[in-house]
Amino acid sequence: MTDISPTPATLFAEQAAGTGRAGRSPAGRALRFAARRWPAWCGLAMAVLSLLDLEDGRGQAVIVFLAALIYLGTAIVGKPGVVWILFGASVVAITVLRVFQVDPWVPLIGGAVALLVLGLVSDLPRQPRLAAAQLPAMVVFGGAALTALSLSPALGSYLVAAALIGHATLDTIVWRADKVVIRSLAEFCAVLDLTLGLLIIALQLI
Repeated sequence: MTDISPTPATLFAEQAAGTGRAGRSPAGRALRFAARRWPAWCGLAMAVLSLLDLEDGRGQAVIVFLAALIYLGTAIVGKPGVVWILFGASVVAITVLRVFQVDPWVPLIGGAVALLVLGLVSDLPRQPRLAAAQLPAMVVFGGAALTALSLSPALGSYLVAAALIGHATLDTIVWRADKVVIRSLAEFCAVLDLTLGLLIIALQLI
């Protein structure tokens, strides 16, 4: 009788594709789900790392501002995948500025003003509502971030936390619509914003 049992090579190929016996098991499905949620894990890790040198929540205002700035830039370009490039460039830029002890808020505000003007003179206001909404979102979230810097540590922290949670709501809307930015970035940003906002509130209440 012919042996029809799968060879080791076949089993390996099935497992790699997620179609083998292990891939169909509850553990296999859980592993595949966890692997697909890599943006969420990265967002959670970044939120925790952001708290390591936290003095008060106002220090995280830059994250709110950058999130709105990156979304607006991507909406203007009109290519959702560009958002990861803008995210990487912004992280490198902020890191370099901090290494050389340069206040990042001057170039950030300048960049935001430039993008707002560019967005208004482009066809962005006539784009679908979710894309066009990035213009007022930049004003609202950017304004909240800047206002928080002028408040007391407690009030500023709560305002930053509220802005982060608010932007997490926008992230979720963008993720569900699969518009403006690529879904992986929206998922990453939603987990980062929500986790960081809740952690800032928790630290204020301790």
